[in-house]
Amino acid sequence: NVVTGILIAILVAGVIFGGIKRIGLVAGRIVPLMVLIYLLGGVGILIKNYDKLGSVFNLIFSDAFTGNAVVGGVVGEVIRQGIRRAVFSNEAGLGTEVMAHGAAKTKEPVREGLVAMLGPFIDTLIICTMTGLVILSTGAWKHTQFFVNITATSAEEARQAIELGVFQGRELFNSSLLTSFAFKDGLSFLFNFGDKIVTVSVLLFAVSTAIAWSFYGNRSAVYLFGEKAILPYLWIYVLFVFIGGIAELEAIWAFGDAALGIMTFPNLISIVLLTGALKGMTKEYFSKEHVPYQK
Repeated sequence: NVVTGILIAILVAGVIFGGIKRIGLVAGRIVPLMVLIYLLGGVGILIKNYDKLGSVFNLIFSDAFTGNAVVGGVVGEVIRQGIRRAVFSNEAGLGTEVMAHGAAKTKEPVREGLVAMLGPFIDTLIICTMTGLVILSTGAWKHTQFFVNITATSAEEARQAIELGVFQGRELFNSSLLTSFAFKDGLSFLFNFGDKIVTVSVLLFAVSTAIAWSFYGNRSAVYLFGEKAILPYLWIYVLFVFIGGIAELEAIWAFGDAALGIMTFPNLISIVLLTGALKGMTKEYFSKEHVPYQK
């Protein structure tokens, strides 16, 4: 973990000290590559398991109304967990993406807003949906604590299985390890390193996110303390990239969820107050006759 933290910190530092142009150049090349690799692997698995997709969708819709899901929704746990991961996935409503899109060179803010809307669509509706379908169609979901809880004959059996990390001869996984297992198993008909697709994708996602988020904090530091704050902020940021590489995963998630929640609340107030202005600008933009772009 220490070595990984140092290497990622050095990599991020090498990019973010180069300014916004280098950030845009690196992120613009990394993110499409990440998405392409992941999508090709996911599509290959779904094509191989096309005969199981009917039962997968049946499982999704039937379990959405089972006792576990309904009770979880009533007490707020399902909704809370869904919002936490959705916000982390696409940053919709956080007020972060506006900093990056605000730096774009365009005379039409509405047009840039339309481009920004592609982010949640690609991240959540395409990438996350495909991930869920891959995990279900390969049967990887039977290697989870959730499957243990709904299948075990007693609470004691479930507790022992979770402690051992094995249930009915299956090793239990969570987080990216579960997705890695699903890709390795799903692509085993082609090669035996399907899990490396997830490893590479997660690495590229992590690095590109760390690079992009440095710019958000950069702009905030300038707003609060002026241009002189950029260099100290960048060094502090690189330090925390290293800390993130060696700290406990649960602590990182807890801190991240709390920080994102604190960010979201004031931003949502701003969105509500600006709704009228947004509606007027959008109406004006679409009332114009636009000329198609030509080289």
